[in-house]
Amino acid sequence: MKLIIIIVVVILIVGGGGAATWFFVLGDPNQAEKEEPPPVIDPIFLELETLSVHVIRGGGVQKYIVLDITLEMRDADARALAEMKMPKLRDVFIGALNEYFTNLPSLKNGLNVSHIKRRLLRHSEKALGKEAVKDVLVQSVFERDWKQTN
Repeated sequence: MKLIIIIVVVILIVGGGGAATWFFVLGDPNQAEKEEPPPVIDPIFLELETLSVHVIRGGGVQKYIVLDITLEMRDADARALAEMKMPKLRDVFIGALNEYFTNLPSLKNGLNVSHIKRRLLRHSEKALGKEAVKDVLVQSVFERDWKQTN
Protein backbone atom coordinates (compact mmCIF):
# COMPACT_ATOMS: atom_id res chain seq x y z
CA MET A 1 0.00 0.00 0.00
CA LYS A 2 2.86 2.38 0.84
CA LEU A 3 4.47 1.57 -2.48
CA ILE A 4 1.31 2.57 -4.37
CA ILE A 5 1.09 5.88 -2.50
CA ILE A 6 4.76 6.61 -3.23
CA ILE A 7 4.26 5.81 -6.94
CA VAL A 8 1.16 8.04 -7.14
CA VAL A 9 3.02 10.91 -5.40
CA VAL A 10 6.00 10.55 -7.76
CA ILE A 11 3.67 10.55 -10.79
CA LEU A 12 1.90 13.67 -9.51
CA ILE A 13 5.20 15.47 -8.91
CA VAL A 14 6.60 14.54 -12.33
CA GLY A 15 3.29 15.39 -14.03
CA GLY A 16 3.04 18.70 -12.14
CA GLY A 17 6.61 19.58 -13.06
CA GLY A 18 5.95 18.76 -16.70
CA ALA A 19 2.78 20.85 -16.72
CA ALA A 20 4.57 23.76 -15.03
CA THR A 21 7.38 23.55 -17.58
CA TRP A 22 4.88 23.56 -20.44
CA PHE A 23 2.86 26.55 -19.14
CA PHE A 24 5.68 28.72 -17.79
CA VAL A 25 8.71 27.89 -19.93
CA LEU A 26 7.55 26.54 -23.26
CA GLY A 27 4.07 28.04 -23.37
CA ASP A 28 2.29 28.89 -26.59
CA PRO A 29 4.82 30.24 -29.15
CA ASN A 30 2.07 32.33 -30.81
CA GLN A 31 1.05 33.95 -27.55
CA ALA A 32 3.77 36.64 -27.78
CA GLU A 33 2.39 37.69 -31.16
CA LYS A 34 -1.16 37.90 -29.83
CA GLU A 35 -0.29 40.13 -26.86
CA GLU A 36 1.61 42.90 -28.63
CA PRO A 37 0.85 46.24 -27.01
CA PRO A 38 -0.79 48.86 -29.19
CA PRO A 39 1.71 51.18 -30.86
CA VAL A 40 2.57 54.28 -28.88
CA ILE A 41 1.47 57.39 -30.71
CA ASP A 42 3.41 60.54 -29.93
CA PRO A 43 1.12 63.39 -28.92
CA ILE A 44 0.75 66.21 -31.42
CA PHE A 45 0.85 69.70 -29.96
CA LEU A 46 0.09 73.12 -31.38
CA GLU A 47 1.37 76.13 -29.49
CA LEU A 48 -0.79 79.23 -29.88
CA GLU A 49 0.42 82.79 -29.81
CA THR A 50 -0.14 84.51 -26.47
CA LEU A 51 -3.77 85.42 -25.81
CA SER A 52 -4.39 88.81 -24.16
CA VAL A 53 -7.73 89.65 -22.61
CA HIS A 54 -8.86 92.96 -21.11
CA VAL A 55 -11.66 92.43 -18.60
CA ILE A 56 -14.08 95.36 -18.88
CA ARG A 57 -16.54 96.16 -16.11
CA GLY A 58 -18.33 99.34 -15.20
CA GLY A 59 -17.28 101.06 -18.40
CA GLY A 60 -13.57 100.53 -17.89
CA VAL A 61 -10.79 97.94 -17.93
CA GLN A 62 -10.52 96.17 -14.56
CA LYS A 63 -7.96 93.44 -15.26
CA TYR A 64 -5.42 92.46 -17.84
CA ILE A 65 -4.96 88.70 -18.38
CA VAL A 66 -2.35 86.99 -20.56
CA LEU A 67 -2.47 83.23 -21.29
CA ASP A 68 0.00 80.96 -23.06
CA ILE A 69 -1.91 77.97 -24.40
CA THR A 70 -0.89 74.78 -26.18
CA LEU A 71 -3.43 72.46 -27.78
CA GLU A 72 -3.07 68.68 -27.85
CA MET A 73 -4.43 67.66 -31.23
CA ARG A 74 -6.11 64.40 -32.28
CA ASP A 75 -3.75 63.82 -35.20
CA ALA A 76 -1.62 65.58 -37.82
CA ASP A 77 -4.68 66.36 -39.95
CA ALA A 78 -6.36 68.13 -37.04
CA ARG A 79 -3.18 70.12 -36.44
CA ALA A 80 -3.03 71.16 -40.11
CA LEU A 81 -6.69 72.22 -39.93
CA ALA A 82 -6.01 74.26 -36.78
CA GLU A 83 -3.02 75.98 -38.40
CA MET A 84 -5.16 76.82 -41.42
CA LYS A 85 -8.00 78.18 -39.25
CA MET A 86 -5.80 79.91 -36.66
CA PRO A 87 -7.46 83.36 -36.97
CA LYS A 88 -10.91 81.84 -36.36
CA LEU A 89 -9.59 79.73 -33.49
CA ARG A 90 -8.01 82.74 -31.78
CA ASP A 91 -11.21 84.76 -32.30
CA VAL A 92 -13.34 82.01 -30.75
CA PHE A 93 -10.93 81.66 -27.78
CA ILE A 94 -10.75 85.40 -27.11
CA GLY A 95 -14.55 85.65 -27.33
CA ALA A 96 -14.96 82.71 -24.92
CA LEU A 97 -12.49 84.24 -22.46
CA ASN A 98 -14.16 87.67 -22.64
CA GLU A 99 -17.54 86.09 -21.99
CA TYR A 100 -16.14 84.03 -19.10
CA PHE A 101 -14.47 86.97 -17.34
CA THR A 102 -17.39 89.31 -17.97
CA ASN A 103 -19.81 86.90 -16.29
CA LEU A 104 -17.67 86.14 -13.24
CA PRO A 105 -19.36 87.40 -10.07
CA SER A 106 -16.05 88.60 -8.63
CA LEU A 107 -12.62 89.30 -10.08
CA LYS A 108 -10.91 89.12 -6.68
CA ASN A 109 -10.75 85.31 -6.38
CA GLY A 110 -8.16 84.77 -9.09
CA LEU A 111 -8.42 82.52 -12.12
CA ASN A 112 -9.87 79.03 -12.15
CA VAL A 113 -7.61 77.38 -14.72
CA SER A 114 -9.64 74.15 -14.90
CA HIS A 115 -12.79 76.14 -15.86
CA ILE A 116 -10.83 78.04 -18.50
CA LYS A 117 -9.45 74.79 -19.96
CA ARG A 118 -12.89 73.19 -20.17
CA ARG A 119 -14.40 76.31 -21.74
CA LEU A 120 -11.66 76.56 -24.38
CA LEU A 121 -11.94 72.85 -25.16
CA ARG A 122 -15.71 73.24 -25.72
CA HIS A 123 -15.25 76.33 -27.86
CA SER A 124 -12.51 74.73 -29.98
CA GLU A 125 -15.29 72.60 -31.52
CA LYS A 126 -16.81 75.76 -33.02
CA ALA A 127 -13.66 76.49 -34.99
CA LEU A 128 -12.29 73.01 -35.73
CA GLY A 129 -15.11 70.52 -35.31
CA LYS A 130 -15.74 67.82 -32.76
CA GLU A 131 -12.76 66.04 -31.16
CA ALA A 132 -10.05 67.77 -33.20
CA VAL A 133 -8.59 69.05 -29.92
CA LYS A 134 -7.95 66.39 -27.27
CA ASP A 135 -6.87 68.74 -24.49
CA VAL A 136 -6.08 72.37 -23.75
CA LEU A 137 -2.84 72.90 -21.87
CA VAL A 138 -2.48 76.23 -20.07
CA GLN A 139 1.27 76.84 -20.00
CA SER A 140 1.25 80.13 -18.11
CA VAL A 141 -1.18 82.74 -16.84
CA PHE A 142 -0.45 86.35 -16.00
CA GLU A 143 -3.13 88.38 -14.25
CA ARG A 144 -2.80 92.01 -13.27
CA ASP A 145 -5.18 94.67 -12.00
CA TRP A 146 -5.45 97.48 -14.49
CA LYS A 147 -4.10 100.80 -13.28
CA GLN A 148 -4.73 103.74 -15.52
CA THR A 149 -1.65 105.87 -16.10
CA ASN A 150 -1.86 109.60 -16.70
